[in-house]
Amino acid sequence: MTVALVSGDLHQAAAVYGIAEPGARHELESILFGERRNALTLARWEHTPAAVLQALARLSDNAIRHRLEKNAGTSGRTLSQLYQSESNSGLVGLIAQHRHTPATVLESIAAGSQDEAVLKVLATNPSASAKALRTLASRRPGEFDGALASHPSAPADLLESLYASGSDYVRAAVVAHLNCRKRVLAQAAIGGDPLVLRHLASNPRAPAEILARLARNPDASVRRAVAANPTLDKGRLAALADDESEMVRRAVAGRDDLPPAILARLAKDADHWVRQRIARQPGTPLELLNALANEDNAEVRRAVARNPKCPASLLEKLACDTHAWVRAAVAYQPKASPGLMKILSVDKSVDVLSGVAANPHSPQMLIRRLTQSAEADVRRGVILNPSASRQTLRLLLQDPYYLHRVLLAGHPALQDEDKWPLHDDPDPTVRFATMRWFAGKVPAKRRA
Repeated sequence: MTVALVSGDLHQAAAVYGIAEPGARHELESILFGERRNALTLARWEHTPAAVLQALARLSDNAIRHRLEKNAGTSGRTLSQLYQSESNSGLVGLIAQHRHTPATVLESIAAGSQDEAVLKVLATNPSASAKALRTLASRRPGEFDGALASHPSAPADLLESLYASGSDYVRAAVVAHLNCRKRVLAQAAIGGDPLVLRHLASNPRAPAEILARLARNPDASVRRAVAANPTLDKGRLAALADDESEMVRRAVAGRDDLPPAILARLAKDADHWVRQRIARQPGTPLELLNALANEDNAEVRRAVARNPKCPASLLEKLACDTHAWVRAAVAYQPKASPGLMKILSVDKSVDVLSGVAANPHSPQMLIRRLTQSAEADVRRGVILNPSASRQTLRLLLQDPYYLHRVLLAGHPALQDEDKWPLHDDPDPTVRFATMRWFAGKVPAKRRA
């Protein structure tokens, strides 16, 4: 706190504002808001703490209010405060689309706003309640049906009325909705529009008899949606595994509940994207993984290397693959041994070395050597490695890339004495992250 006040640094002051006592807050506000350009910067900055944004809302400045209402970090409390005194319909529109806007505020806007643009963005806000959606539907029938039918909070009664009066696009959104009544699903199954049937086929609540019928639909996109439906019975799944369309077979191959017989069948599929998905499946038997590891297609071999059940013998083989992307998959594989990491550490590919740097099984001396890499991706791999020691990470505290220093400011393996020098780093984001770390160590009861 004292350091931030003495330095007069904008970003340090923002970081500690939330833990300051009332008297200190007043002093910090002179740093934060004393100059209008600073207030404008903070109102727009993506990292500005919610407490600072709330304090900014007290300022009578339309440009600042505009930025606050666009800032993704603005809290619901602040947005409510801004709404109470907002008269500009354009700015109300920003509140109407903000993800943090409370449902009660959105309900008020839905009931009172006359601006079509405002109501349109409100209809797509995930925070809008069923009450707000019903209000929109009754006040402006037909205007926002597409957005209302796709909204996760749309109630069953509203969905049913939208289906009855909507276009095929609206009906498609309705039958894909998890709140859609089964009688509406049954009604939709009778129709023949592929768009509606495709969305119906994707709904996990679709009855088994409907899925069985759709699995035989002549449109491949409908059968593909059925193949990806998690509730489809295994008998229908087996039939779709032999479908003439590769799109359908790819959807089957992407499931995580395939029985051995289907896995074996699809492992020999003519489409390499199907084989690739089978190669990634944790349930794929060892003999199939062995066969897929000998594929000519590098994407399939890479998928084998990424498989969480890939055995050590195959990883050793794939570590010598001619394709760097395959070797990189081995380098990132959590099951790879320290010995394999040593072999890969002399690779020339940045992708491979990045994986070695991030792999928790890499020996510490090897990771420490990679801190000297000229490639930022490799050095970042060291920082992200959960096994990197304090001694190793300290070598990166003066890394030339500011984002790395930001990550180190919050790294649990470093001690406070290691991080403190970053509080006066040349980069403002690093200074903010460092002071934010130390502010977070203050007991919760002292925080705002």
